[in-house]
Amino acid sequence: MTQFDADIAVTKEAPGVYSSLISDNWNLQIGPNGGYIAAILLNGMQTELGDSSRDIRGITFHFLSAATPGPASLEIGIEKIGRTFATVSGKLLQGNRTIAMALATFAPARPNAEFCDFTMPEVASPQDIAMDRWMSPAMYGHSPFRDHYDQKLAIGPTPPLRTHLARVGGWTRLKALRPFDALSLTAISDSWYPSIFARDFLPMSAPTIDHTVHFFCDSPCNETDIDSYVLVEFETSLVQSGFLQEDGKIWAPNGTLLAQSRQLALVVPDSKNVGLRTSS
Repeated sequence: MTQFDADIAVTKEAPGVYSSLISDNWNLQIGPNGGYIAAILLNGMQTELGDSSRDIRGITFHFLSAATPGPASLEIGIEKIGRTFATVSGKLLQGNRTIAMALATFAPARPNAEFCDFTMPEVASPQDIAMDRWMSPAMYGHSPFRDHYDQKLAIGPTPPLRTHLARVGGWTRLKALRPFDALSLTAISDSWYPSIFARDFLPMSAPTIDHTVHFFCDSPCNETDIDSYVLVEFETSLVQSGFLQEDGKIWAPNGTLLAQSRQLALVVPDSKNVGLRTSS
């Protein structure tokens, strides 16, 4: 069991009720990372469903309160099980506070015609990324939870540099190698710094309000080896009415699109200009 698996573990206490311990291993400067919290919730939902023939296909998380390291409970509901699709709801709580809620669809792969008009970005291979483009505590805006990841910038400027585009990304994997599956892809979908921080824009933080992930691979993903990296790219094309939208893609090394994500985040002007120091 890797540190990631230990830290997202859930224990069944009763039908539909689980306990978990939110670790401080995945903290930003202000508390646990949202992708880590989402992985705990998804783990409880998958465990309660208990059907390995149905993989997760889509899930939307809503973040209601900031989590704190310590005990948490999960309430999981099997809303419907049909011949193909299963719908599962989940709620993560600490005391009387609801931290996050989610609704997910599970289904087996369906044989059908296929196409993909998205193209994986052409970037340098992980082995060719210069060391000054590796995420590390020495990089501007580093958050402690990223110490669990092996991340190499391949898209966008090196922090704290900015450009005219809100587009970032690169190669990533957990340092404690494990298969790429829905749990790790969920965490990875919120493991990079927000793309808006790469654009020449006002200093701000961007706390996540809701986060959707769509999965286009089985779990674990057959398109990746355990020691592979996946390529992530995140882009913000809209900031309006005090909110922003960020779209993400996660690619296997062979160019297969494994998952897409979309976040709605709040725009919070940052008078202290900490910029990259804050994520979801």
